[in-house]
Amino acid sequence: MKIGLILNRPPSKSETFLISKIKGLQKNGHEIIIFANKNCDFQLCKVVAMPVVNRFIPIQIIKMFYQYILLIIKIPFVTIKFLKLEKIDGKSFRKRWENLYLNAKILKYKIDWVHFGFATTTIRKENIAKAINAKMSISIRGYDIFIYPLKNPNCYNTLWEKIDKVHSISNCLLKKAKEYGLDDTIKQSIIYPAVDTSIFFRKKGEKQLINSKDSIELLTVARLHWIKGLEYVLQAIKYLNSEKFNYTIVGDGIEYERLALAIDQLNLTNNVQMVGYVPHSKILSYYKEADMYIQYSLEEGFCNTVLEAQSMGILTVVSDASGLKESVNNHVTGWIVPKRDPILLSEKIKEIVSLNHKELDKIRNNAVKRIRKKFSLESQEYQFNKFFNEDLF
Repeated sequence: MKIGLILNRPPSKSETFLISKIKGLQKNGHEIIIFANKNCDFQLCKVVAMPVVNRFIPIQIIKMFYQYILLIIKIPFVTIKFLKLEKIDGKSFRKRWENLYLNAKILKYKIDWVHFGFATTTIRKENIAKAINAKMSISIRGYDIFIYPLKNPNCYNTLWEKIDKVHSISNCLLKKAKEYGLDDTIKQSIIYPAVDTSIFFRKKGEKQLINSKDSIELLTVARLHWIKGLEYVLQAIKYLNSEKFNYTIVGDGIEYERLALAIDQLNLTNNVQMVGYVPHSKILSYYKEADMYIQYSLEEGFCNTVLEAQSMGILTVVSDASGLKESVNNHVTGWIVPKRDPILLSEKIKEIVSLNHKELDKIRNNAVKRIRKKFSLESQEYQFNKFFNEDLF
C-alpha cells in the first residue's frame, strides 16, 4: 500500500514517534512518501518538497501558470475535480486556484492513503484525498487540539466533513477533538507513542537509594516554552530550600532568556543548569545521571520523554495535564501533581525523597513493566499496520 504522509517538514532524528511510525509501516510492506514544505537529507523514505511561494509576485505568477499547465496536461480530471470540490466548499475563485498550486505536487501522485501527521497540516488541503480517490486520515497532537483552535475558532469544521479516520496519541486529545466537532461516526483509533526499550532500559543495581546521596539530580527534557511549566519547577526548587537538589533542563527554545532570568532572580544559579539542545542519541547520558524526572507541563497531548524516563527506571513526577495523566499511574508508576502549584510540587519531591528503598524500587519496577507492556515498538507497529489495512478499498 502507498501512503502519502503530509508534514510541515521531514522528521528529525529526535522525533522518535514519527520515525518509529515510518519504520513500522515500512516493515509491514507499506511504501511511504513524505510531502513536506522543506526537503532535507532524510533517508528513510522518499521526500517530495511542496511548492514554494515566491515573494516577487511576477515570478510567482509565472510559477503558478507553469504548474497549472502541467496539471491540465498530465491530470486534467483530477485538476477539474479538485477545483469543483473547492468550489462546493465555498472557496473564492482566487483561493481555489491558490490551493491548486499549493497542492500540485500531491495531486500528481496515485496513493491509497493521504495521512496528515498533524491536524494543522490539513488546512487548505482538505480536498486532496477525494480528488485523487484516496482515503484521508490524520494524527491529532497536543498543539493541534489544545492551542491552535483557541486562536482559530472553527478551523477544523471542513476537515471533520472530509476525514475517513482519526488517530490520536491519547484519550484526552480525542475527547477534546469531539468538543471541537469531531463526530463519533468517524472511525477513531488511539495509538500511544512507543519507546525503544533496547536503548532506554534500566540496568540491575544501577539506581542508588536517593535519600542517602549527597545530591539529588532532577531532570527535564523539553522545549523551552511556556506550556512546559518550567518556571513552576524553578519555583518549587526554590521552595525546597536545599543545596542537595540539582536541576538540569535539556532543550532549547524561545523562553531561554526568560528562564535564565528566573534562575538568576531566584538565586538558583548553583542548582540549575540549562544545557541547551542535545541530540536524541546523546540524551541517554542525562537520563543515567538523573534520580528524578519532572514534567510539569500546563498542557500536553502526551510526552515521549516521560515514557523514556520510566523505561530507564527513573522516578517520575508529572503534572495533571491531560495526556500526562495517561503516561503515569499515580502512586503506582510515578506521581501526578496538580499543575501551577510549585508548593505542592516541592512537597511531593520531599515526600518521594523520604520514601524507603523498597517503596521506591517498587515504583521503578512497576514503571518499567508498564512501559514494556503498553508502549513497545512492536505494539505500535501492529496498531499502525491495522489502522491502514482494516479500511482497504
